[in-house]
Amino acid sequence: MKSLFLRIFLWIWIAMVAVGVVLVVTSPFFTQSRPRIDQWQQGSEIWAGERVDRAVRQIQARGAAGLGASRGRGPGHRGFATFVFDRAGREVTGLLAPREAVDLALQVVETGAEKSIRRGGFHLVAKPATDPDGRFLVVVGALHRPPRPVDLLEPEALWLRVALLAVVVGVLSFLLARYLSSPVGALRSAVRRLQEGDFSARVGARVSRRRDEIGELAREFDSMAERLESLVRSQRRLLRDVSHELRSPLARLRVALELARDRAGDGLSESFDRMDRETARIDDLIGQLLLLERLAAGEPDGNRQVFDLGGLVDGVVDDASFEASGSGVKVVVLGGGDVAVEGYPALVRSAIDNILRNAIRHAPASTAVEVELEAHEEAATITVRDGGPGVPEGHLESLFEPFTRVADARERTSGGAGLGLAIARRAVEAHDGSVSARNHPDGGLEVEVLLPVVGRTTS
Repeated sequence: MKSLFLRIFLWIWIAMVAVGVVLVVTSPFFTQSRPRIDQWQQGSEIWAGERVDRAVRQIQARGAAGLGASRGRGPGHRGFATFVFDRAGREVTGLLAPREAVDLALQVVETGAEKSIRRGGFHLVAKPATDPDGRFLVVVGALHRPPRPVDLLEPEALWLRVALLAVVVGVLSFLLARYLSSPVGALRSAVRRLQEGDFSARVGARVSRRRDEIGELAREFDSMAERLESLVRSQRRLLRDVSHELRSPLARLRVALELARDRAGDGLSESFDRMDRETARIDDLIGQLLLLERLAAGEPDGNRQVFDLGGLVDGVVDDASFEASGSGVKVVVLGGGDVAVEGYPALVRSAIDNILRNAIRHAPASTAVEVELEAHEEAATITVRDGGPGVPEGHLESLFEPFTRVADARERTSGGAGLGLAIARRAVEAHDGSVSARNHPDGGLEVEVLLPVVGRTTS
């Protein structure tokens, strides 16, 4: 069975059949004793019998000629008519009588005894009578009184039946909902993991073995995820191999530049200095690419250890302050303290250094870059805020993607290859932390790093 539509149809069909079976099976238990039906039948017959007795007395006193059609209404009665028949079964008052009334009158003629019958919502009562001339007549009263819903239902027992139906339908609905939602939940979980960058995410064999549309979707998703994982792995391998291959010719190029500088003399020193800076920039870019790929592959350098985050931040600030002084930017430290963090000190230092250098790079001259360290019970927060133009709201999240620049706020001429914040995010995430950016209400970009702590260091 490959059609999910057919399965849903069969589930609903089975549920309806189950409801019908419950109704049929339980009907005898609720119809063996029907006091309200009995009360309805007896009340109707008594009311019709009283009207017929009144008509019989009128015929015996004045005859049938003056009786005509006698109609009346009682509580819950839709209509009542009185018919008078002779021995031949003819209606003597001129009314058109129903076939049931004629048949009942002929039975009374044969037996001479009163009779009553019920046909659905019609109640007929027939009694013999004799007019003043001694003629034998039969008076038939026809009452049309359909039962009301309250007459057909038994409120005292109805809740049992409703509860039984609710349980049956509830169980079937639960099974159907679980049958449909379970594979969808597994697929949603796999999609979320893939969205978060886990290219090893798969729906799993339990769902992909299904022989319906959901199973086909799961198999297609697993195939797509496998293809994406292969492409990303190939791209990372290519980038790493190319970066490594560039390192050797770049090193030889720098050696050649130094030899050429010695032979050329002082006349071309400015040009050689320029080439040396550009090769150093390329070497630094390659190093950042290799670091980014190691972080993406979960291969950080060094061993995990417990270190003082406050001391590390102070060291980064000291180094950055010296470099920022040349551009007229100050680095101001707000707060601090001894906070113990477990992880890779070099990675955390690289993350904070990249964020701080990015802030200094975009801070206007004669302004300050604020660095604040706050320690809480479970996490430490490092906030770096510059006084620059900020970033458009729609580009805040993309700041941490590799090679990302915002043209109207962060120009290419300001330096950087767009890898610093990407490395910072990967480094922080390697410590189960998070990093985010927002525009400060008073201006400037504010980057916040959140790192889990293991306690406070002792002085």
